[in-house]
Amino acid sequence: MSDPNFDHSEGDDWEEFPSNDFNWSETQWRNYLNGSDRDTARFLSIYNSVKDKPNHLDEVATLMGWDAEDISMTDEFSFMEMDEDQASEQDEGRESAPYTLHRHPVFVVTRSLYRYLHQSWEHFMTQNPHSVSPKLCWDYANSLHQAEMNVLLSIQALDLGDFGLSICHLKNSLSALNHSLALLNKLTHPNHAYLENFRNEVRIRLFDLRELWIRVMGDCRHECRHRRDDQD
Repeated sequence: MSDPNFDHSEGDDWEEFPSNDFNWSETQWRNYLNGSDRDTARFLSIYNSVKDKPNHLDEVATLMGWDAEDISMTDEFSFMEMDEDQASEQDEGRESAPYTLHRHPVFVVTRSLYRYLHQSWEHFMTQNPHSVSPKLCWDYANSLHQAEMNVLLSIQALDLGDFGLSICHLKNSLSALNHSLALLNKLTHPNHAYLENFRNEVRIRLFDLRELWIRVMGDCRHECRHRRDDQD
């Protein structure tokens, strides 16, 4: 998932998206955000059902109604094209809603998987209040936050067509993600099986996020090379 031809001023790919130059009430925007929350919950439900299969990220993308290219974003951004059954599951009026980053597949995947990571860590701490030092608890939670924040900034950079900036933020996210993985190895618990299961579930999500971001970086680098070639 990376560049969906985010330069709104070039090409006709974005003509399908309604203009944001209209007045929505606070209630309409709240309903829109609630729909985004349901997208996140739907992604997690699908993801949890296929996470142990090979190539499950691509399978989830298909089941979410995104085209195969949307998981890498090398071609046009066509994630809004759904079959009739998928469209019927969406909120009434979503098709005419404005495009925002809340609907970007990279945002949906990142937000969904980090929702799981935050909740699983909260559960781990609740069930094991004396098994982790305060510093390790802070360091791990902060590593999750830093990675997620930089990905969101990267998506914003993609929206503006700043692919080099997007790469920089993704590098920061990957660094924070690697820190999360390293900190997992420092966790202790009297129940070894419980600890290993927790680590395994977290690693599955972290490795999927890393794969996703590496795809995005690859596509961003492709776009950077393409722009340089056009300038030559």
